[in-house]
Amino acid sequence: MSLKAVVKKEFIQIRRDIRTLFMLAFFPAALLLVFGYVLSFDVKDIKLGVLDYDRSDSSRAFITAFSSSEYFRLSANFENRGGIDEMLDKGEINGAVIIPEDFGKMLSAGKRTSIQILIDGSDGRTASIVQGYVAAFVNSYSQKTITAYMSEYGRKIEPPVTIEPRIWYNPELKSSLFLVAGLIVFILMITGAISTSLSVVREREKGTMEQLLVSPLSAPNVIIGKTLPYLFISLLSTVIILTVGYFAFGVEVKGSYVMLFISSTLFILCALAQGILISTITTSQQIAFFVAALSSILPALLLSGFIFPIAGMPYIIQIITTIVPAKYFVNLLRGILMRGSGFDSGMGDLAALTAFAAFMLIVSAVRLKKVKLV
Repeated sequence: MSLKAVVKKEFIQIRRDIRTLFMLAFFPAALLLVFGYVLSFDVKDIKLGVLDYDRSDSSRAFITAFSSSEYFRLSANFENRGGIDEMLDKGEINGAVIIPEDFGKMLSAGKRTSIQILIDGSDGRTASIVQGYVAAFVNSYSQKTITAYMSEYGRKIEPPVTIEPRIWYNPELKSSLFLVAGLIVFILMITGAISTSLSVVREREKGTMEQLLVSPLSAPNVIIGKTLPYLFISLLSTVIILTVGYFAFGVEVKGSYVMLFISSTLFILCALAQGILISTITTSQQIAFFVAALSSILPALLLSGFIFPIAGMPYIIQIITTIVPAKYFVNLLRGILMRGSGFDSGMGDLAALTAFAAFMLIVSAVRLKKVKLV
């Protein structure tokens, strides 16, 4: 039996197993659509309540300006503080604005006044975003009020320092563009590791492993023969995912296509090699599936920088992330898709993926030799 025969046999098995073929080729694109539309860091339609003790023209103008923003929605007007506490406890509003009695009077006199903002902090991420939105709105409103007040006296005031932000690569700050690259990495890691984790175990359960073991093929050739078909199908799946990402979310490949191909190939090899290794150390498809899912989902989701910045993690966790291949592919893919990166950057990440893939394939071949001796 030659290496070509092993590759052909794997293709035939994949073709016969419609579930595996679907999971490799089309399921990742479906997952991208689901996760891409569901996951978002954008917070809009923030439900706010208002308790206006002042009830002046100035306070009503302030409330109107607040509620006219696309980020805020006025959900309730309160007569007392107890109503605010009740709705916050029930989670019916995200926050409440309390305007003091002398709000309009202080503004008319050109004096400083304060409003109180109560924010539901049960979701820390949403709370911090709401706080930032409110602070930005209040600062903008205050600047307009100062300008209007000074204009009444024929004076013009200009802030001593202004900011002119220029956001590169994602000017609209769409979280979908930021998330899609990470989702591609997450999905490819899961599907690649799980699909190949069942390959050697399946041979054992069907009793065909003995035929491979008595053949003149070496363990490395068996590993390569089992990996190449999955690599080809996973690369095809990557093309489908990128096509779906372009039409569904507007994610374009701005960098080098050659760099994209090489980095994708290396990362897919990492995922497939991890699955092959798991397949050589487990004894049933159920166990192999569980180990592959656990070892791919958690690191790709939590330790890759996909959602949580690695720089903000404890130092010991940052060290652990160095053995997570998804971390390097997230860096590469975001650079290629969003920043237009090429071979001028990311060579360290490519080297890390190469080392990980080679290590996993070598260890898998060694493990397969031990299986041969059993």
